[in-house]
Amino acid sequence: MSGPGDLLPVDDAVDIVIRAAQELARNSWPTRQLSLWDASGFILAEDICADRDQPPFDRAMMDGFALRAADVAAGPTTLRVVGEVAAGSDVDLTVGEGEAVAIMTGAPLPRGADTIVMVERTSRPDDGHVSVPGPLERGDNVAPRGQEVREGQVVAASGRVVESLTAGVLASVGAHRVTVRVRPRVTVITTGSELVPIEATPGPAQIRDSNRRTMFAFLEREWARVVDGGIVADEMNATRMAIREGLDSDVLVLSGGVSAGSYDIVRAALEEEGVEILFHKVRIKPGKPVLFGRHAGGLVFGLPGNPVSAFVAGLVLLGPALRVLGRRPEPASWYVRLPLVGELPATAGRTTFHAAELVRGDDDQLAVRYRPTLGSADQVAVARGNSFIRTEPGAPAARDGDLVRVLLPHSPVSW
Repeated sequence: MSGPGDLLPVDDAVDIVIRAAQELARNSWPTRQLSLWDASGFILAEDICADRDQPPFDRAMMDGFALRAADVAAGPTTLRVVGEVAAGSDVDLTVGEGEAVAIMTGAPLPRGADTIVMVERTSRPDDGHVSVPGPLERGDNVAPRGQEVREGQVVAASGRVVESLTAGVLASVGAHRVTVRVRPRVTVITTGSELVPIEATPGPAQIRDSNRRTMFAFLEREWARVVDGGIVADEMNATRMAIREGLDSDVLVLSGGVSAGSYDIVRAALEEEGVEILFHKVRIKPGKPVLFGRHAGGLVFGLPGNPVSAFVAGLVLLGPALRVLGRRPEPASWYVRLPLVGELPATAGRTTFHAAELVRGDDDQLAVRYRPTLGSADQVAVARGNSFIRTEPGAPAARDGDLVRVLLPHSPVSW
């Protein structure tokens, strides 16, 4: 059996995966046009530019009165009110010397006016006049035309995810149809003669296939198009046939059959189907048996059969590949340093991902707590958390308040 010194370091494995994915992504990746209403989560394949200045006119930022700053330069002044402008109104008004116009937030500034005084700072001696403090700074409470963006400027660059505020920006410039990148297609197969579908009642020596459902949810969150490759028994011909079909996808993900047992035949089946194995076994806990390879049309991941091992290996290695292929903003996984609540055991010979949960610490500071598990099959305990603490080989035990490195399942910086 190989010792830890023979295993590929985690970060080296991540680099190999990202480079292979980048090579695949250099080929012309398909695009499609979508209605903006259907484009949420997709990646823009074009720069989107403003179709006009924003704001398109000098715009009121507050409810109040539009006036000339020069009229209140000497101090408090009473001005004659000559009209009113509401948001969306195209009323043609001009503010002259000694005059003011009542104005609502979002309305265009009348000709002649250069300043807005908030309504809260004024008083009305009668219906036809308004008393205004002074002096006022010219341009107060006015958003000048083009202050946010000028016509023709890029408002959302190619590669941006269409989410929330970005979708709103696209709507504001009339980009009702956008060109986006097609999501990577991923086939998921689970291997193991002991597995039965989740709707079946397992026999005495059988278990339900939870890994495929876990991977489906993970892949959908990473915005992949998932193809169900089903369950395959530990038999070479059946495994090769399933692999052959799965290689039509951009990425093939297999779970199980990559360890060192007599029935672990996935590597041999992949090689017989022409897959080049780039690495097999990584210095990671859980997930050591993970396998990665490539062929002319795509990438292949062989994940361990134990549920937590499969999930961790997918999170650390498969996730970056999908983000490269999907042209997501960055492939790197998100790590943050957070204070530990409680204690964390020492690390032995492999980079270890400890089940954890984010918690509210002192003064509303984000913190993390270690969640003990019974091993790499204990998905119930891990599912009760929401993150992993990463420690390196030989790391000592950590104590309450120590800063630890936390792997977040998904990027926290999208809108």
